[in-house]
Amino acid sequence: MESKYKFIAQDMETMNRTMFETSGIRRIEESFQDDVLCLGQLKTLFGEPLYITDDLEDQFAYCILALTEEGKEIYLHVYGGSTGPAIGGKQDKDSRDAADALAKMIVQAHPSDYEYEGYYWDGPTVVREGIRNGVPYRQEEELAMPIEERKRLYEEKDEEKP
Repeated sequence: MESKYKFIAQDMETMNRTMFETSGIRRIEESFQDDVLCLGQLKTLFGEPLYITDDLEDQFAYCILALTEEGKEIYLHVYGGSTGPAIGGKQDKDSRDAADALAKMIVQAHPSDYEYEGYYWDGPTVVREGIRNGVPYRQEEELAMPIEERKRLYEEKDEEKP
């Protein structure tokens, strides 16, 4: 079934302009393996994210314009957050419908290969994940480094975003 939306990746300026008064609408995936696939699927559909950090609670972001057949513009924010990949937007029926259609498109896409290393700071743990030849992998281990080094990395994490 064809989607009634055309989805178009937007730039950081558009994301900053459209993020006000938005919040999470829905998760995209329901398992760690699917979470790993999601970033690869997004890369296949929309290219590189607007940003990617080593903080798994703010891993990546895309701003997506959902354009209806009638020309209505609905802005959605696809992001990797503390509970995994999700879609945010306005809390109205149009945005929820567009988010559902986008999520369906994402989970049906073939994932691109990628490698990622990031941190859960409350563990603290280091996570290595990605896709090799279409197969997702994920490894998590306790972060073994001096507290001073962990503190420095944690303080620098917000400097990575544009």
